[in-house]
Amino acid sequence: MSQTRPAAVLLDVGFTLTFPDVAVIARHATDAGVTVDAAALARVEDEARRGLAQFGWAFTRAQEAARPKTGGAQFFQRMLELAGAGAGTSTLMQAAQHIWARHLEQNIWCRVGAGVQDALGRLQAAGIRMAVVSNSEGTVEAMLKSVGLDRYLETVVDSWVVGVAKPDPAIFQIALDRLGVPASAAVMLGDVPAIDVEGARAASITPVLLDPLDMYRDLDVRRVPDVPTYVDELLRTP
Repeated sequence: MSQTRPAAVLLDVGFTLTFPDVAVIARHATDAGVTVDAAALARVEDEARRGLAQFGWAFTRAQEAARPKTGGAQFFQRMLELAGAGAGTSTLMQAAQHIWARHLEQNIWCRVGAGVQDALGRLQAAGIRMAVVSNSEGTVEAMLKSVGLDRYLETVVDSWVVGVAKPDPAIFQIALDRLGVPASAAVMLGDVPAIDVEGARAASITPVLLDPLDMYRDLDVRRVPDVPTYVDELLRTP
């Protein structure tokens, strides 16, 4: 990372700014005939997240990542399984597909991370510009507005909307162009090495990896546990 403050911070969304809303997931599961406790879903989130890191569907061909993924249902099915939802595999699969379909209508990753809003406010007060760069399904901008994070962001680049996805450097360049900031003056903060770190490097942007579960200790990249920690460290930089 540069020894001076960046002019802009580009931000991922899922598992960076916001997280799955387990109460919403539980409600959608109930609508699909599967009873699961929201507290149980919350307890298994980290384990499900570790599994998600192994899913090739999320990070393979960039152009495919620009379209809504039926594979997203796999994550919800795994959460239901880990949370002990009492149903057979076929029923859980149908419930997960229902949850994913509802997510495509209204983004379920709508639980703002602890301390995130305050951290973004401090970045904004320090004059550091912010933009989102997300592999999403055309719903992320509306979700960010609904949870009140949009007021800190100058632009939201959603892969489904712009037709190109991380790790393609073109999606990062869209954000840089909208901000009018050169790559050398920007940082990308995200949680997936294959798309956030490698994509940022391909675009000549400095990456910082969110790694709260300490999954990537062997990677040659700066790691932080969460957005507030990154902001604390950044604002101590002269």
